[in-house]
Amino acid sequence: MNHIVQCPVCQLSLRRQENKWLCDNHHHFDIAKQGYCNLLLANQKKSLSPGDDSQMLNARWRFLSQGHYQPVADSICQLITQQTDQLAHILDIGCGEGYYLASLKHRLNSGNTVCYGTDISKQALKLAARHHPTIDWFVAAAKSQPFVSGQLDLILNIFAPADWQEIHRLLKPGGLVLLAVAGSNHLQNLRELIYQTVTPHQPQRFLEKVAPNFELINSLACQFNLDLTNQESIISLLQMTPYYWQADEKCRQSIENLQTLSTPVNVQLYLLKAC
Repeated sequence: MNHIVQCPVCQLSLRRQENKWLCDNHHHFDIAKQGYCNLLLANQKKSLSPGDDSQMLNARWRFLSQGHYQPVADSICQLITQQTDQLAHILDIGCGEGYYLASLKHRLNSGNTVCYGTDISKQALKLAARHHPTIDWFVAAAKSQPFVSGQLDLILNIFAPADWQEIHRLLKPGGLVLLAVAGSNHLQNLRELIYQTVTPHQPQRFLEKVAPNFELINSLACQFNLDLTNQESIISLLQMTPYYWQADEKCRQSIENLQTLSTPVNVQLYLLKAC
């Protein structure tokens, strides 16, 4: 068996043994009762509880579970499977509650593909592991991923912070990255309820960060109109975005009182190959 999970202390390979991961130097990391494993060392944390909080995560789980972003998940799967179906090891960095990785795993439907998800938020991985127990979930920082160099076939980076040097280290030669970022008018109508002036997103700027180690081989714009017809979904959409914290209390209350909301969704997808 190819052990590609890496000990964060000594960088030897970790192997799973019952309810823990351990290396030949006898470092061991327990798997929590919820199903995830914490590989984030104390000196890698910038706060006691880093990452998204429970309110944001639970709101996103409710919203995504209702299928509102299913076209985004479908587009991600389409772009990847059009390119290849030979994927032994897939990693989602900044996986959150695991919605997109689980969707891809289901679409591939291959017992030969092993999927891993990492996030700096324990709360995120509690949700991910509870709902998707066939995937290995690890608490880890984006810039210090617990995997052996040059072993991954595909990395997902979906609305999450990225360390491109670390991503390049992890991938096999010719390995792929699926990058998903907000398109120019993503959630435009929601943003107009919060800001006096709404500046278009600039997805192209993300590509400037990846050169020269990656080649753009395909792209796809996932665009559709989101029509929400109940208050619960509108509240979940607001709470799962950073806009919730950027709006004042009066603005938040006004949006949460809405019974309907229509807004464009525009997600730009890029498929990149490691050079």
